[in-house]
Amino acid sequence: MAEALPDFPDSDFSDEELSPLEISFNKAADHVRKLTSSLDNNQLLELYGLYKQGTEGKCNVPKPGWLDGRGRRKWEAWRSLGDLPSDEAKQKYIALVQKYAPELTDLSTEKELGVKETWIAVSSMRKFPEPELIHNELSILDAARENCAERVTQLLAEHPELRHEKDDDGLTALHWATDRNATKALQAALDGGCPVDAADECGQTALHYAASCGHVESTRILLKAGASLLKDEDDCTPLDLAADDEIRKILEGAT
Repeated sequence: MAEALPDFPDSDFSDEELSPLEISFNKAADHVRKLTSSLDNNQLLELYGLYKQGTEGKCNVPKPGWLDGRGRRKWEAWRSLGDLPSDEAKQKYIALVQKYAPELTDLSTEKELGVKETWIAVSSMRKFPEPELIHNELSILDAARENCAERVTQLLAEHPELRHEKDDDGLTALHWATDRNATKALQAALDGGCPVDAADECGQTALHYAASCGHVESTRILLKAGASLLKDEDDCTPLDLAADDEIRKILEGAT
């Protein structure tokens, strides 16, 4: 599905000041919206990665949460390009769009498009709006995921047995809160007695999730609550899965 990028209303650049490469890149990106229904997810992901590399350079954002499969695949497509120069990424993007749309015989002079337009990036999956949340109807797992700390506290006070509630994949309120870095809900779940070392079906605890997702604050909260560096079914501890040096140092300080 096409995903809009912000335009630049305060830009000082006119269409005439754009380079031929930028004009071609913008026109290619504008055409992608017509192609999304005919491309598979891998093709869309490749385009997405090149687009991000071309417009923003090397990937410098945290890896999305463990449960955000769509976001992680998009992030990995971008991250995989490493230090590829932005101009080279734009050239590769243009070539790829022309491969998928041979009718685009001239991307440099036909109908120039400027930076004040709203360009598109390609997402790997169609994204549907989430349903409106009704606070007093949220389950313990939903409340944890949405960072509704008051609802988490209320449910655990009224139904202490929910401390051990799991979904079909073995995820507890702690797993959900940690994956989303929902720190208020995470603290509320811990305060309500949720077992800090509860494991999912793969043997991973909330600390595994915090470490692999690079969530610094959640990592610290879990360690303060007494989380252990347990091994999962693949014999990996949270330290083995640490997403970056900062997480690694925090975990090493707990050993």
